[in-house]
Amino acid sequence: MEIVISEGRVTSLKSEILNPQAGAARRIANYLPRPELLRDAVIQHNRDEGTTSIRFDTKAGPIRFLIPASREMEYQFIHDTDDGPVILGSFRGFSLPSRTVAFRISEFLRMRGLK
Repeated sequence: MEIVISEGRVTSLKSEILNPQAGAARRIANYLPRPELLRDAVIQHNRDEGTTSIRFDTKAGPIRFLIPASREMEYQFIHDTDDGPVILGSFRGFSLPSRTVAFRISEFLRMRGLK
């Protein structure tokens, strides 16, 4: 499932977004190794912030996996709390295959008991 946040409103995706981050998010989501991750993954395009992420609803609340916009940036795990977003972790890997990134997401959530 894909959603778009624009002007503070959340809507379902009406037409496919064709930017590099959206393509990367779709490829990574397709390789998520565990069915519960694949089933619960939501690709979120936030036009207000100019970001694309994969969101997971976890025991601790929503966790977003932010897709980097350029090679210099890192992938980030962000926990959306009542007090605002908190970065839980990050790693470099813009050139890693989608399958490897998907495995790292799965292990990050599993090792912390979130999924």
